[in-house]
Amino acid sequence: MDSLRHFPLGARLPESPHSVISSLPTMADVRGYEEQEPRVIDTLKSGYPRFVVHEFIRRLIDYYIKREGLANRAAVLIPNRRAADDLLAWLGQGFEKLEVEEALYLVFCEAWDEGRSHQLRKFVQHVGCGISSRQAEDLLISHGLLSARFEEPSFEGNAMSQVEQDLAGLIGCRGSDILVCASGMNAFYAGFRAVQEFNLTRGRSVWLQLGWLYLDSGKILEHQLLEGESLECIYDISDMDMVIRRIQALGKSLGAVVIECPSNPLVEVGDLNRIAAAVRGQGGVMMVDPTIASVYNVNILHHADMLVTSLTKYASIEGDVMIGALAVNPDSPFYGDLILRTSGYHQPAYSRDLSRLAYEMQIAPDVLERMNVNARRLTSFLKGHSAVSKVHVAHGSKYAGEIAKSEGSAGVVITIELSGSMEKFYDAVKVMKGPSFGARFTLLCPFMYLAHYDLVTSDEGRAFLTSVGINPELIRISVGEEDYGDIEAVFCEALDVSIS
Repeated sequence: MDSLRHFPLGARLPESPHSVISSLPTMADVRGYEEQEPRVIDTLKSGYPRFVVHEFIRRLIDYYIKREGLANRAAVLIPNRRAADDLLAWLGQGFEKLEVEEALYLVFCEAWDEGRSHQLRKFVQHVGCGISSRQAEDLLISHGLLSARFEEPSFEGNAMSQVEQDLAGLIGCRGSDILVCASGMNAFYAGFRAVQEFNLTRGRSVWLQLGWLYLDSGKILEHQLLEGESLECIYDISDMDMVIRRIQALGKSLGAVVIECPSNPLVEVGDLNRIAAAVRGQGGVMMVDPTIASVYNVNILHHADMLVTSLTKYASIEGDVMIGALAVNPDSPFYGDLILRTSGYHQPAYSRDLSRLAYEMQIAPDVLERMNVNARRLTSFLKGHSAVSKVHVAHGSKYAGEIAKSEGSAGVVITIELSGSMEKFYDAVKVMKGPSFGARFTLLCPFMYLAHYDLVTSDEGRAFLTSVGINPELIRISVGEEDYGDIEAVFCEALDVSIS
């Protein structure tokens, strides 16, 4: 595997038009991406799909806009009527939808406006409801705009049944307890809306966020609450007695507790036993996201009423499928209420994405075994290097043993803080650099710059991050299956550069 090398700006790994990972090789490129510099944006033909509009999707939108006589409109494509209607309701006046294919909707501004265009993109980013690159590819071919599909191995047979069967074994439930969604964020959104709808029938209004949540999960909690609902955040969950007291104090107003376990980017493992017991004691709903470690490495469902996860990581071991899932715990007292409601909000995955995922899930367990071993070895190396001031990793956490499926199996994500220059290290390290994790190759990103650029570029934002224990300059590493000696050599070289 030729993955421990420099990748030029915009390069994909894997070299597939459906790759969700593209290269941002220097911090100047990262800043250029965030600030929408043409030098960077024009080079990116694809990227993490909720953030970068894929070239196939751009071409398809342009085709429909021209066909329908809608020049100078910003637009998105939504392959789900419920999601298109949710988008229109969220946006308010000034937007319309048009069914351009069966069950495919073009949602567009009535007139061009940069602010409205931004609103469209942000909703699709947060909710994960956009069309996939494979569906766009098929439609381009059907309209004579593309000659052939990209050839790739896929599962021959009933892919949905196979994926559900594999996930049921990994999560610890039945296939009927699982919904496979168009993305991990769509799984979170469907779960959120189902819990929200259920809690409104019970008169419960408070959402409690424990620890740091991934950007778009947090945005849904911030922006999708209804009148009378409120959100409380406890970012530091190291004082578990304080956390439990707060849960108990909320009493019958507690609607739901949302937590990532392990968290992103600090890879913290909370005491799910105590948290879940306290939430159940107050009659609240427990939502847990184990994406950072994955359902391959940790057992979570018995602590939760609902599990939501991205399958773009770990399950899509090649890093070329945008997809997610949610599961409702069959032992939850709320099972009947939640399972019915989630199906009304989720966006099903596209058939070809399912087939590709089913194929990759057959090889993922063997690959992950090698990745887990490499992650543990790299953790030891990083802890001993003078350029590294702090290492955050799940398998060393106090409560990791309560969720890990085997000793040390708490994922391949390592977050580090450096004593030297983060920029020197980032520019020097010879791996793929971009969003995502859990692929079979090593990759890393300056997470806070990509997820929270507004915070890291203001004094107030940096002060806030420091107050909640997050170093804006941290680096998130995802360890791959390459030869371990080669991985260590690459990191040793870059770390030495950071303190030179």
